[in-house]
Amino acid sequence: MSFAIPRFEPALCHQMVDPETETLPEEVMCSSQLNLKNDVIDMTSTNMIDYPKLFAVRLEYSRALLTLSLQQQELIKEDDYSSLLDVLGKKQRLLGQLDQYTKQLPRLWEQWQQDRDLLPDGQRAACEQILSDSEAVLAQLLKNEDTSTQSMVDRRDRTKQQIQSLNQGAKVGEAYRDSLAPATHRHLNIGQ
Repeated sequence: MSFAIPRFEPALCHQMVDPETETLPEEVMCSSQLNLKNDVIDMTSTNMIDYPKLFAVRLEYSRALLTLSLQQQELIKEDDYSSLLDVLGKKQRLLGQLDQYTKQLPRLWEQWQQDRDLLPDGQRAACEQILSDSEAVLAQLLKNEDTSTQSMVDRRDRTKQQIQSLNQGAKVGEAYRDSLAPATHRHLNIGQ
């Protein structure tokens, strides 16, 4: 079974998944052959896995998610909820693609732990740098998501307070009207 993964070229490393289309620049068939049986991958040779390519693809997805998360935060500040829903939909689709990508290699992290000391120094160093970059991007993404979540909670609470204030004002108005109605009615000559 052939395994399709997005192509990674070091020269393209600065490019990200396009947040508008949620795709990487190119896709090619990987020459690696993976034997999938019961959702377990037979990874008996380090030649089967191009770790820098796989880790770089994950990094690109993380960067694209961060870009969308920053857009999300701006839309929250601008109270542009229509566009916010579009961005959230894009994020959801991107997360779904990343999930599908991850499911294709369910034991990747365990295999990486076993194989990393067997890799050539240059390839291992490249992988470690990509993983370090990924951690930094994910940390920034989590921080931004927390900020966005807190902004939405604050806006919800302010809106709730405004609604309660309006409801309280309406109740005061009703009470005032009800307390005046009998006295006012006594002084009107209805029917004359």
